[in-house]
Amino acid sequence: MTQPILLSILIPTVVGREKQYKHLLNRIMKSGNGFDILSGRVEYIKFCDNKEITIGEKRERLYQMANGLYSWQIDDDDDIADNAIELILNAIKSNPDVDVISFEEYVNMDGKEYRSNHAAIYSGWEGDGNSIFPDGFHFHRTPFFKSVIRTELAKSIPIQKIRFGEDHAFANDLHPLIKSEFHISEPLYRYIHRSSDHNTRYGIKD
Repeated sequence: MTQPILLSILIPTVVGREKQYKHLLNRIMKSGNGFDILSGRVEYIKFCDNKEITIGEKRERLYQMANGLYSWQIDDDDDIADNAIELILNAIKSNPDVDVISFEEYVNMDGKEYRSNHAAIYSGWEGDGNSIFPDGFHFHRTPFFKSVIRTELAKSIPIQKIRFGEDHAFANDLHPLIKSEFHISEPLYRYIHRSSDHNTRYGIKD
């Protein structure tokens, strides 16, 4: 009997970032030891364009393409921990009906390091990097695309077809729908931001 796909890894990418995509794919294979991907328990799907459509629409299309019980979106210029997929799969196997699997995150902004925590316990997004919350994090985030979300739930939420800020908007729509969560108290994701021209970065034409 064919085993179900547990996790869909969804990668939005653009023309010109082939090197970053290849690096991320290698990291995914290493994190999953290749076995679960080759055995079909994990699938990865990329959506590549030249910024013709908005990132919001791209993310929605990726969710609609997903076949796994859970979905996880990873941007091609970010990184994941060596044990990320192993820990996520263990969480899925032990909590197959949970709405969201969340975790901690490293944030690198123009070379400066911060820590962020994603969890449904927060009422919203907060933190500007200039101070540290009592729990030791610079940023608090309610779950969004970077979180591992039950695919059925992710597919049910219309995503705004906008070129930036779609992640916060999605988080606000997702938050009241989360009834259960499994939190991994380890940094599984590394967000890497490098300042660049706003319009070029988001495909906004003058």
